Amino acid sequence: MDDDPVLRSLGADLERDDPALAALLTGDRPPGHRAAWLLLAFPLLVPALWLPAHVVLGALALLLILSTPVLVVWFCTADPAPPDAPA
Repeated sequence: MDDDPVLRSLGADLERDDPALAALLTGDRPPGHRAAWLLLAFPLLVPALWLPAHVVLGALALLLILSTPVLVVWFCTADPAPPDAPA
C-alpha cells in the first residue's frame, strides 16, 4: 500500500473522476465485463455445438479468409514504433 499522502490523494481524485480508469490501473475488473463476454459468446457457441464439426470448421475458415484483408489494412495503417535514439 502507498504510504505517500500525495499519491493516496491522487488515487482518490482519480477514483472520483474516472472510476473505470482507476479500476484498470489497480487491476480490478469492472463487474459487467464478464457478463458481457458471456452474452456475446453464447450465440456463437450454441450453433457450434449443434452443427457438425466440418460445418463449424468451414465457417471459421471462411471467416478467417474474409477477414484477412481487413487485418492487413489494420496492420499497415498502424503507426510503427519510433526508432531508439542513438547512444
